[in-house]
This record gives sequence, structure tokens and C-alpha cells, in this order.
Amino acid sequence: MPVRIVADDATAQAVEVRRSGLVAAQFWAAGSAAGITASGPASVLVRRRGARIGVAVADPGRTLTTVSVELPFRTKSVAQKDDTVDVLPGRRTVLTVAVGGSRGHTHRAELVR
Repeated sequence: MPVRIVADDATAQAVEVRRSGLVAAQFWAAGSAAGITASGPASVLVRRRGARIGVAVADPGRTLTTVSVELPFRTKSVAQKDDTVDVLPGRRTVLTVAVGGSRGHTHRAELVR
């Protein structure tokens, strides 16, 4: 099957499309799914293409001011990012996203492996 369910519980629901390098996760609370860890409720989309990794984060419930997302792989640098996203590259990259007041809109970053 091209789409694989990797989490489906009270904390998160997540799917993976390996051929596309795509993981989509909806966190209902702080927790981990598909190797991605979120500090609270958030929608997270990660797409790996060659040396680039695209990350999109949103708080559609509009309940947080910031959310941290930890990725399960190393990155070396940031190619581009929204002003609302802070990135700490390294062995397990951490993004801190200022979602407060964004009315559920998506915040993006593109990272380099």
C-alpha cells in the first residue's frame, strides 16, 4: 500500500508515504508519532526530497502560543523559513513555532541534510 498508517491513538494520528518521503501527523496532545515529537496539539507535515526537508506546522485548534517539533533526523542548516519559525539544526532538529495569533495558518521551514 502506498500510504501506511503509523499512529492512530488518543495522542496522534499519522500516515507515511515512503515513495514521496512524506509524513503527515495530527497531534491531539503532546507526544510522538512516526519519530516526530510535538510539545502540544499541532498539525505537522514533513517531506524529504533529496538533501532538502520541508516542514509545515499549524495549530488549527488555536490553543497554543508556541509549539516545539522535534524531527527524528539530522539537519545541517536552514535553507529558508518563516519569521515565526526558529530552528535548532543538529542530530535531532528542533523547530519552535510561534503559532499564537496566526489563526491556524501554516508556518514553514526548509532544511538541508
